[in-house]
Amino acid sequence: MEDEKPSPFVDLVAGGFWLALAIAIMVGAWTMDRLAHLKIPIFTVPGLVPGLLGAAIAMASLVLIVRSLRAGALAGAHWPSVKLGEHWRLIAVLVLCLSYAIGLIGHGLPFWLASAIFVAVFIFVFQFAERRRDGTLPRGVLVAVTTGLISGLVIHYAFQDLFLVRLP
Repeated sequence: MEDEKPSPFVDLVAGGFWLALAIAIMVGAWTMDRLAHLKIPIFTVPGLVPGLLGAAIAMASLVLIVRSLRAGALAGAHWPSVKLGEHWRLIAVLVLCLSYAIGLIGHGLPFWLASAIFVAVFIFVFQFAERRRDGTLPRGVLVAVTTGLISGLVIHYAFQDLFLVRLP
């Protein structure tokens, strides 16, 4: 595969996407519970690190946007040809992550179980072709389910008990 530099227009679109995501992250971080009833110091509030990461993403996206505009992004605006078959992994990640965030979280399932299902399905989907080729599908299912359950429980414990983040 040859190394093609993205066009300035693609950089502009990507910068806009990252800026929108950064703003959403910062808004989410700002609206998180400050745990004032626990009288914790301001530098330990749950939304601090996500807010700082959102701000960093926003600054980087602004640099990308300015750089693309200086390179003539609006003058040569055209979408590159994209073959979806070559990007199935990206599409699968988007579908799985949106399914987790929209479909599993907050709809009656405990957070640890929703996370366990997401991790197990994610692992299984991305190992499926290799496991089928090697004849190890049953082992793949066992590995995915075990990893999913352990991950779900560890994630729940870390956020709920260590970081004091209320989970849905």
